[in-house]
Amino acid sequence: MKFDLRSPRYRHWLWALYLPLYLAAFFLVEHYINGDAAYWVSYWPLVDDAIPFCPPFVLAYYLWFPYMVLTGLYLAFRYPDCFRRYMQTIAVGFTLCTLFFFILPNGQDLRPASFSEDNLFTWMIGLIYAADTNTNVLPSVHAYGSIVVVFAAYDCPAFKPWLRALYILLAGLICASTLFIKQHSILDVIAGVLLAVPIYFLVYAPARRKKAQGGTNPQ
Repeated sequence: MKFDLRSPRYRHWLWALYLPLYLAAFFLVEHYINGDAAYWVSYWPLVDDAIPFCPPFVLAYYLWFPYMVLTGLYLAFRYPDCFRRYMQTIAVGFTLCTLFFFILPNGQDLRPASFSEDNLFTWMIGLIYAADTNTNVLPSVHAYGSIVVVFAAYDCPAFKPWLRALYILLAGLICASTLFIKQHSILDVIAGVLLAVPIYFLVYAPARRKKAQGGTNPQ
């Protein structure tokens, strides 16, 4: 069958069009709210000061991108309804985060002024610092996105218990990585995780109720 977005079989792929819209909004907010702008500082001294700068965690930070993209592609090809819910959760949460950045400009001042070592890990962190400013950090999109992937893993019937457990482990590592490479404050991570809770009930609860009432199995 020809790939046609107008066909009901492929219409769920239209949700992927949200991603370039989000990226455009993200770069817009990064342009106007950056390190030179006035912003509220996200900082919890008791916790943030106790977390050391640990460059190897940058590997987990980068893992976020294939973690989200590959999960989305699998769902899009195999489980259209699961993909639709996955993208709806992303769209609602990422949009709310971006709006919050505009409403309450925020940032963190935790990044080291310089690296004590020059190696692959610090080079990778330097790329992140150069591409992403220290502003627009609360809620953490990285933390929110990590939790959303876990929701998708539990929504998809093909994901076995061991794979879901692995997804939870990866989500924890990714959230921790944002702290250990000083990309986020603990407040940002907490906000990102908490944001995911009401959106889960908004998107996934109706499908679960339908299943419990004897409707079709969510796919």
